[in-house]
Amino acid sequence: MTDDDGPLGWVHWPTVLKAAVAGIGIGMILALVVQDFVFGVLFGLVNGVAFGIGRSYTRS
Repeated sequence: MTDDDGPLGWVHWPTVLKAAVAGIGIGMILALVVQDFVFGVLFGLVNGVAFGIGRSYTRS
């Protein structure tokens, strides 16, 4: 990390993006099971982003 990266320089954005996409995919399966599309997709998105940020933090 260089000084030019700013406060979110430790976040590995490709990892966050991949985790968010995977979370949305898993959320769509959840949406089919619980019959609530918005809940499933948002739940998957939040979990995916949280996983990506946590993974980035442990890698830095």
